[in-house]
Amino acid sequence: MHSRLLMKLRRQWAAVPAFFALAALAASVSAYSGASSRAGNSPVQPVRFPHPIHVQTLKMNCLYCHFAANKSPDPGMPAMSTCMGCHTVAGAAKPEIQKLAGYWTRQQPVPWIRIHKLPEYVKFPHMRHVGAGVSCQTCHGNVQNMAQVSQSQTLGMGWCVSCHTGQSNPPFRARYDCSTCHH
Repeated sequence: MHSRLLMKLRRQWAAVPAFFALAALAASVSAYSGASSRAGNSPVQPVRFPHPIHVQTLKMNCLYCHFAANKSPDPGMPAMSTCMGCHTVAGAAKPEIQKLAGYWTRQQPVPWIRIHKLPEYVKFPHMRHVGAGVSCQTCHGNVQNMAQVSQSQTLGMGWCVSCHTGQSNPPFRARYDCSTCHH
C-alpha cells in the first residue's frame, strides 16, 4: 500500500517540472512573437505611397524622404512639409494627395504603420549600415518596384549574421559579437 501511494505521488509531482517548462516556453514564445515583424508583412498604409513613381519616374533618392538614414540610427520619415512642398501643386486633385493634404491641414503627421520592426533588444544603426555601403535594398528589398511596401527579408538573427560574416551578396563583413547588435 505504501509503495502504491509513493508511486502515485511521484507521478503527480513529475508533472510539476513539465508544467513549469511548458509555462516558460509559452512565455518565451509569446514575448518573442510580437517583437519583430515577419517577411511578407505588408500593412495597408493610411496614404498609399507609390514608390515606383517617386523613385523610378522622378528619380528621387531614398535619402530625400528618409533624410536621416545616413546620419542617425533611425532612417526618419519625411516631414509633412517635404511631401507638401510638391503636392500643394503636383497631383493636388488626386484622392491620395487629398488624404495627405487633410493631415497637413489638420497639422497631424500621417500615422504610418511600421513595416520593418526589430525586437526592442536589437540595435540597428542605419547610419553605420549606409556608411558601410549596404544599400537600402539589401534589407528592405526592391522598394522602388513595390506598389505597396512589404518586408522582403526575415530580418532574423541568422539572416543578419550571414551578412556580418561575409556570406551575403555582395559580401560584407562586420563585427558579430553579441554586443554589436544586442543591448
